[in-house]
Amino acid sequence: MKKISIVLATLFVSTVSFAQTADEVISNYVKAIGGSDAIDKIKDLTMTMTGEIQGQSLEVLIQKKPTNKFLQSVSVVGMGEVQKQVCDGVKAQVGGMQGSQEITEPEKVKAIAVQSYIVPEANYKAIGAKVTYIGKEKVGDVEAHKIEVTVGETKITEYYDTASGLKIRQALTAESPMGTQTIISDYSDYKEISGVKFAHKLKQDLGMAQLALTATKIQVNTNLADALFEIK
Repeated sequence: MKKISIVLATLFVSTVSFAQTADEVISNYVKAIGGSDAIDKIKDLTMTMTGEIQGQSLEVLIQKKPTNKFLQSVSVVGMGEVQKQVCDGVKAQVGGMQGSQEITEPEKVKAIAVQSYIVPEANYKAIGAKVTYIGKEKVGDVEAHKIEVTVGETKITEYYDTASGLKIRQALTAESPMGTQTIISDYSDYKEISGVKFAHKLKQDLGMAQLALTATKIQVNTNLADALFEIK
């Protein structure tokens, strides 16, 4: 089986149609999903998503504990865990069926650790990310604000609905065993959990395969143990 590459970025957004800078787009996004106060009340998050790829059912588990602990595990029915990414803030480890690799380079660790935030976009300034407003662009029939985000060595293009302010698309280019790959993620079906809106549906174009995921469970403030994020 080909290695399944899944890059889950973050799930939330906001912006009004007249926003002209990246900072305004992000600020409106934070307001649209519930505001900074509601976000700050969430101390940890566990999300379970299920879907199907190439005829096989899979489950994705995401666990976050700001400001630097992140875990993402992908399991395929009948095969068990096929991919895992974990970060303790100092180092990260990416593993799969063909082995694992430890990452210690600060800029690469930073790019992974940003996912530990409940809403990474709300913390772009705090982590030193560079955000640039590109302009407006259609995503299907929806007009969206387009911004470019650079975190360490990672560059992401994000699209925010000008009417609702919700994040509707993200494009990320990354290295994979098959070479450079651009993964396009579309977000929809936003629902409120503990005062914050999270996208419950994610569609990804992985180039050679299409993936649709649905959030089946989202839990917050369960006091996740630090041991979950240990790299051995």
